[in-house]
Amino acid sequence: MLTIKELRIIELFRKNIFAEFTIREIMKNINTKSYNWTHNSVKKLEKKNIVLLRKKGQSQICTINLEEQKTIIYLVLLEELNTLDKKIPNLNKIIKLMPLDFHILIITGSYVDKTFTKRSDMDVVVVIDKREEKKWLLNKLSNKGELMIPKLHPYIFTKEEFLEMLKNKEANYGKEIEKKHLIISGAEFYFKILREAIKYGYQH
Repeated sequence: MLTIKELRIIELFRKNIFAEFTIREIMKNINTKSYNWTHNSVKKLEKKNIVLLRKKGQSQICTINLEEQKTIIYLVLLEELNTLDKKIPNLNKIIKLMPLDFHILIITGSYVDKTFTKRSDMDVVVVIDKREEKKWLLNKLSNKGELMIPKLHPYIFTKEEFLEMLKNKEANYGKEIEKKHLIISGAEFYFKILREAIKYGYQH
């Protein structure tokens, strides 16, 4: 098991999967004064294959390793803990509207970074498996969401569509979601789609 401070190192990468840090930068970001402790913790994560280290000049550069299943597990845990800290209006009602099978439920937009106003709708993104369910789910969320405060602004994508948006070289909504989101459910599937997109060249 990892310690709280070791999880805080992984949390740095949950916030930005593409981040690269030196050990001193990690030490500063997690507010730890001990270089030795930080170095040993990073080495422990490297041994578990959760992070990767490479030399750059006199420094060691640390990145996250999405190819390791343990990494995905810890990222999912941190996403869930992050969600617990947020006060999302009507969250239980929204969850009850979700299909019973595969889906990823994401809040994006102003309710993620708390820049919303009284007039703001709440952007809700759902990634599903079956294309034939898109219209049905969009109508369901639109009709029920119209009665909520704030109103829901739903977007429905299949996982293939979401992956293609990330792979596309042009700016698009999928990339906006990746940069600013709150995953309510389906985080493991989300990170696996992101991992696949990175293999095809997706980067910030």
